[in-house]
Amino acid sequence: MIEMSVGRVAAAYAANRSPFVAGLAETQAATSPLSTTGQTDAVAASAESDFGGFLDKSISQAVDTLKESERVSLAAVSGKASAQDVVRSVLAAEMTVQSVVAIRDKMVQAYQEIMRIAV
Repeated sequence: MIEMSVGRVAAAYAANRSPFVAGLAETQAATSPLSTTGQTDAVAASAESDFGGFLDKSISQAVDTLKESERVSLAAVSGKASAQDVVRSVLAAEMTVQSVVAIRDKMVQAYQEIMRIAV
């Protein structure tokens, strides 16, 4: 599996996005009386890093949830955790995996829609 932080992916996307998207941002900035181009660039960079940070944080929380579930399951095998704790941690892990899969499916769907756009 390729290991790359989401922040790096967001930065690569920002560097390689189409000129139409960049032109659209400049047009919106020019038509807005309250914003300037420098502010728009700063906000865009901030939003991309915030989104990348949000995804990094969410992914690390998902991994932590799965590790905690595994730890509780192993503790139950050795008799150190109750059945209620095991059920709670396994359900949390199941919900986390379902959420990650749903997000992945939406991202793949969005990518496929973008690839279908005629240039």
